[in-house]
Amino acid sequence: MNERTAVSTPIKYQLFTEFNKKEKDKIAEIVEVNHKEFYIAPTVENYVYATTRALDFGDFHGTLNKKALWEHAVNKNADLFNYDEIMAEHPVRKIARYLTFRTAGIFLNHQSNNPEAAIGLAFDATLVMEPYEDMHAVLLFGIDKMKSPGVARTLQTYPTRVGTSMGCSIKSSSCTICGKEIFKDSDICACLKHNRGSRLKGKKVAELLKDMEFYEQSVVTSPACDTAYVIDAISEIIPGRLLKVATDDLQPILSIMGTIYNSIKEAKTIQDKKRLSNQLDSLIYKLEKMI
Repeated sequence: MNERTAVSTPIKYQLFTEFNKKEKDKIAEIVEVNHKEFYIAPTVENYVYATTRALDFGDFHGTLNKKALWEHAVNKNADLFNYDEIMAEHPVRKIARYLTFRTAGIFLNHQSNNPEAAIGLAFDATLVMEPYEDMHAVLLFGIDKMKSPGVARTLQTYPTRVGTSMGCSIKSSSCTICGKEIFKDSDICACLKHNRGSRLKGKKVAELLKDMEFYEQSVVTSPACDTAYVIDAISEIIPGRLLKVATDDLQPILSIMGTIYNSIKEAKTIQDKKRLSNQLDSLIYKLEKMI
């Protein structure tokens, strides 16, 4: 079976990841192993690190929720990534298929045919599952500051203006309307051939991708997935540094928590400390419910 290639070129939820020594060492090992293959800098200090929304995905079969929401996740190419498929185990690597991002290179405008064109590496991927209406994958990656100083400088200055786009190989796909299995371009059904991206029988006509393996994430001007933009970036990967993984709606809560925490330290009476502690506990509970 011939592989086909799919290329695709924010929310009410926020997570943070903290780099500890173990994580830094893991990233350093990935850089060391891959720098010769991709012809990039060999040490972690030469990179700008960032997170990006790599792709949106839906719940076509209603595996997670009987609502079976998916149309919002169809990208501009009328391709659909579905929860069941990205969670399926890769037959060789024995990991969920979305985790194949861990060996992806970072490129400009999908110039991934030549490893020397790589400008960085992907290190890890995670899924944001809530809210259900906006599920997506987030990618942690690094850009070589020496090899692509322009992209690195933009990430340091205006990170959220940087669009990204994934590249993956697929074994097959199916039509969201008629369900026909597609193994090669000549298998494309009439639904997709004539109505791709529009609506038919009350549903969006799209190609549900299957058996994928992610091999690249590119920096692009206009991503096919409207939400696929960088979320956050940092210049140094140092233990204890926090990197934003999803968006800003929790930032007001975190800011208030910081203010209350400082007020507790400065409070002069036990009563004030207890009152402020109760407020902090309430916010922590709210935060836990959201995450």
